[in-house]
Amino acid sequence: MPRFTANLNITTGRGDTLSATKSGQYNEIFNIRQEVDNTEAGVTILSATSIKGAATLPDLKSFIIKNIGNVGAEIIIRVYTHVNGTPDTTSSSAFVKYLIGANDFIYFPNLRKMYGAGLNSAATAYALTDEVPDSNMYRALDNVAEGDPQLLNEAVDSGAETAIDVDEGAYFFVGDLIRLENEICEVVSISSNTITVIRGTHGSTKATHAEDVAIRLPFFNNYADFDKYSTAQTDDSGRFRATNFIGFARNTDGSGNRESNGIVAGSFSMKFYESGYQELGLSNITSSTPTGLTASTAYLIDITANGGTKFQDLTFTTDSSDLSFGKVITLIQDALNTQFYTAGNLYLQKITVSIVNGDVRFTSGSRLSTSAILIEDTGDANSLFDASAVGRFPSAGTIEAPVAARLPRDTIIDKRSGLESKNVSQIAYDDGHGNIQGIANGTLNYETGEIILNAGSPPNANFVVSANYGSSQSGGNKYTADDSNCLTEILGRSVNAKVDTFIEIIGLQ
Repeated sequence: MPRFTANLNITTGRGDTLSATKSGQYNEIFNIRQEVDNTEAGVTILSATSIKGAATLPDLKSFIIKNIGNVGAEIIIRVYTHVNGTPDTTSSSAFVKYLIGANDFIYFPNLRKMYGAGLNSAATAYALTDEVPDSNMYRALDNVAEGDPQLLNEAVDSGAETAIDVDEGAYFFVGDLIRLENEICEVVSISSNTITVIRGTHGSTKATHAEDVAIRLPFFNNYADFDKYSTAQTDDSGRFRATNFIGFARNTDGSGNRESNGIVAGSFSMKFYESGYQELGLSNITSSTPTGLTASTAYLIDITANGGTKFQDLTFTTDSSDLSFGKVITLIQDALNTQFYTAGNLYLQKITVSIVNGDVRFTSGSRLSTSAILIEDTGDANSLFDASAVGRFPSAGTIEAPVAARLPRDTIIDKRSGLESKNVSQIAYDDGHGNIQGIANGTLNYETGEIILNAGSPPNANFVVSANYGSSQSGGNKYTADDSNCLTEILGRSVNAKVDTFIEIIGLQ
């Protein structure tokens, strides 16, 4: 697939250089030249619409409008008026007009363009702020503005029935997963208010469902069966997928029009819980620091991970000569790793022990909201955390309190300047082009809300999300009077009554 790069470079008289660059991939080049006369209403050059036809386009990734004639031209762009509300709506046509001289041009990064009679943003409406996914891992499909719950419009048997009548088919997209009670179905086609589905997917079982059963949007991790996890979370590799945006941002006007549907491009962010941990309260510890333990001696620890059942008498035996913290920590880690693979209270409960900022830290391998570590005295003679200190290890009563799982702060304060700034390094966010970056990586479909996190994102993690939806700028490109958020027509005219001019539009699809 070819790539494009658009550059703007300006050098001032005093030598300052200003530059801007946009690059991306494209499939096709669109090019049209139109002679235009002095007709007051202008000559249509291009229409933006999802309907195929001459000089019509559903999208452009980059384009310019250029006056290649010898006299001035007026460029007229038809848009629709944004009406602020919850959700936003659109109303009548409006026209934006530019006057450009011979060989001048206008550059646009996309087709998105609206007219607003007021200052209110066309990209806000509803806002999710650190929204915790529902503990059921689904939400009933419902127009938040209209109170329009979507229900089965017929009873569904437990056999081979795949064509299901619903109240309004416009709520759904091909590829959606829906939940009918405890059955997961995949939408494969939509015809008016009938959706055709694959029944009983993702480890669920086909079942009978009565008429008016609620249709739910599930957001369990689609890389696993619907009941593998008890919460919406990433897997061991950091992957997560859901075909909707945790049940939000599905909106129609009740007549089949997807009014203000979807997520506002660039508004998404995501925070993951940080692992719970417990530190010993030591200082200036390095891997070579002596522990003060006795050589060739078995020591015991009681430890609880993530609110589970306490593992009693986790045992490690010190080396015959190397009693440094580095060696002892390695031995403790080996004992913890053994229990990770052994059926019991620490089975598949990852715990790591390491030196952090001069202290010894036991950290949960989970980033769930329940992530936690609790270290205790075993009550035995060789307890590592006895009632009294053992070597350099503190007594059970003086160990620092456990730190439970928590979300990262939104802002941080610079230690030198004292200035507050956004804590960008600890969040994932989208770039306005459907790509998720930052602490996680993946994609976001602004129209359907489908979210995909790739391997390498935080593993075994719960999360919260923030985004705007229900606005005129939500979702994908829309062109009709009911929901338009794009320019819908480009017209041109010569401003000279005696001389025609030529308008060229070059675009990348």
